[in-house]
Amino acid sequence: MKLLDRYIFKKFFSAFWVILTIFILVFIVIHLVDNISNFKKHHLTFQQVFNYYCVLALYLVNLVAPLIVFTTTIWCTTRLVKRSEIIALLSGGISLHRIIRPYIIIACLLTGANFYLTGWLLANVNKARVRFETEYLDMGMGSLAESDYIQLKVGPNQYLHIGKYYGYSNTGYDISLDTFKNNILIERLCAEKMEWNGKDQTWIVRSWQKRIFFPRHEEVITGDNLTISLAVDPEDFSINPNLKDGLTLPELAKHIQKLIYKGHASVRFFIAEQHIRCMTPFAILILIVLGFLVALHKPRGGVGRRITLGVILGCFYIVLFLSAKIVAETQSQHPLLDIWLPNIVFSVLCIIFYRLVSK
Repeated sequence: MKLLDRYIFKKFFSAFWVILTIFILVFIVIHLVDNISNFKKHHLTFQQVFNYYCVLALYLVNLVAPLIVFTTTIWCTTRLVKRSEIIALLSGGISLHRIIRPYIIIACLLTGANFYLTGWLLANVNKARVRFETEYLDMGMGSLAESDYIQLKVGPNQYLHIGKYYGYSNTGYDISLDTFKNNILIERLCAEKMEWNGKDQTWIVRSWQKRIFFPRHEEVITGDNLTISLAVDPEDFSINPNLKDGLTLPELAKHIQKLIYKGHASVRFFIAEQHIRCMTPFAILILIVLGFLVALHKPRGGVGRRITLGVILGCFYIVLFLSAKIVAETQSQHPLLDIWLPNIVFSVLCIIFYRLVSK
């Protein structure tokens, strides 16, 4: 590693850790003030709260890494430009491609680290965070409280329809269980109510009516209580979207296939998460290159204008990413394109700024 590489490495990572630490501390203070009443209500010990914030800090580091990297790149490169160090390097015969090389190396290191963290290492850490937030901070409980009209595939030829489901009591109302053979409906079980029997891991349907369809007639059977066994449990009806954070990439892929098979509507959250985990590492690479080019660009107004432009681009990326995420999670037909849209747009910006800087 040459002297230039070591110099930029030192400048970059010293600024990176300072900016990241300040952001994490500010966020934790705001979060603590906002949730201290919940901690008191549940009589949590200092150790429990401390452990939670240690886990939350790791989650935040990974979450904001792309934007912190972008800010750090602009800050470091702007300081080099202000002290005329970049001009001195170019005057000394060092090409722009050689100057950007250490930034590319940093981007590759952070990209690999981010992919490993989001894909595997942080999954187990996030399980503890999601469990704590669900139990003590009431986060993600909206999906667990009640659901309107659920349709699930519970077997190769069986489909379950529930008009209303209450997660807190594991009870469903307006039930219909359809059985097909060769795409023809052969049996329908209707019931006013369905309850989960945790002891036997079965479902109890009440005030039920079963209709069996034959080629020329149908048979109707009624009853008060009926115990049935289905390939679903309460967790399949009340899926907390935040649980996706606690799955590794292989586990996430398997869970998506399971939800697709059952036809669960929440699968869109997990598909979006899968694409986000693959997109984020590349965002780091793109934003580092763009940050370097923005800092080198010389609009009127000097250093202040470059930093302002960087802040505007950072805010634009956040808005674009959040918009793409919302669209991908609301029954989008092309979630892959939606999630990757911010990276595509900023790649185009990289090309534009590269041409401006080259001139």
